[in-house]
Amino acid sequence: MFKLFLCFTAALIAVKASGDFVVLHSPNSVLFSGNEEVEQSLLKEVLAAGLGFTVKLRGIWSGISITDPFSLPEAVVAIVIEGVDSIDVPRGKRFPLNVNEVEETTWQALRERLEERDNNNTLVRISLGDGLDALGQSALGELKPTPIDETSLRALNLRKEEDRKFLEEVQLLHAIAKKAPSAIKPDSKSDIYWLVISGLRPIFDTYGSNSTTSREALSLLNNAMNVINDAFIQTYDGQVMVVAFTNDASKVHHIRSVTLERQKRESSDLAPNATEGVETPLEAKRFNNTMFSNDNNNAIKQNEQDENTNIEGEEESDTGVNNTNKSNSDTNNSSANSETHDDSGINESGQELTNMEHTKNYNTQSVGQEIQGLAKTYTNNYPVVFNIFLWFGVVFVFSLLAICIAISQMDPGRDSIIYRMTSNRMKKDN
Repeated sequence: MFKLFLCFTAALIAVKASGDFVVLHSPNSVLFSGNEEVEQSLLKEVLAAGLGFTVKLRGIWSGISITDPFSLPEAVVAIVIEGVDSIDVPRGKRFPLNVNEVEETTWQALRERLEERDNNNTLVRISLGDGLDALGQSALGELKPTPIDETSLRALNLRKEEDRKFLEEVQLLHAIAKKAPSAIKPDSKSDIYWLVISGLRPIFDTYGSNSTTSREALSLLNNAMNVINDAFIQTYDGQVMVVAFTNDASKVHHIRSVTLERQKRESSDLAPNATEGVETPLEAKRFNNTMFSNDNNNAIKQNEQDENTNIEGEEESDTGVNNTNKSNSDTNNSSANSETHDDSGINESGQELTNMEHTKNYNTQSVGQEIQGLAKTYTNNYPVVFNIFLWFGVVFVFSLLAICIAISQMDPGRDSIIYRMTSNRMKKDN
């Protein structure tokens, strides 16, 4: 058992996908601190919280804090590097990332979160690996990358397909940075720009992650990311979050396959426990006869109270099967072999009933455990109504206070209504 536990732990550590989540820029109203690991499935909550959206899963990650809710970012720029575990970025705040889903799933979830509130947001996803011909007229307008200067390359070679595709993606990043200040007009609505880079992985596979070519490719990518960062900071006057993270889809699929295999093993382990002790036909016959004893009847009655109509229907169907088998045996006057066959059929029916009861009780316990501790759900109008009542109450209290102070300092002269109404008799000017 201990060896099995060690093997399971080693396999779990081996398949755990690791990555990097780097915050290149964030305004002073959103602070990132600490070094806590964050799961990629929670990035949509982190980025949505930075834009001022209500977080649906509270207490998920302590690395982000909102210091000024009235000066939140207007946009999020996410740079996704596919196929690699980590990147060497000299600037920004780095956090370990547990890659548990593909990047497109994260993008779809974040886009749906913004579309729930407003359909007029600028939501742009550009896969740079498609090339300039596939992109055509992008959401940022026509992109015109500058030609690559082959003399500036030391190890990369334009005549090799992997190198050429990666360099085209880098040039597209520079073209986007050049186009952003003139094509984007910031407004009060939240925007997302999702840029996917897929050409770095073939470089690592061809030359190795520690080769001179790979280091030159990382240097060019870091330079392009810095240009993107500066361009969007200038476009949004600093009110923008620029992040980058790695994503290796192959490891995500491996984790899912291991998880499914473990769930199948757990479900297969439950079946032998329900029929434990039934090995030979003679023992099965004895088990079938003793299953309807007084002690087991009490247990069956208790299960009937929990399951009500479903268990009663199953018992009636089981009784019908038993009566049919008995009548067939009386009519045909079968031999001892046929009686043994009937007993085996009854035993199989009893085993199926026991297995179904065990599975239903197990599922009922699991559902009960999941239901416990659920928080109260609120509609999307809750924060709106809350803010209306809050600020109306604040304005009403201060207005009432100002009126009281003004009345208390009023001079009760002849021209004042206070002088006229508090006198013994009404006074009038002659």
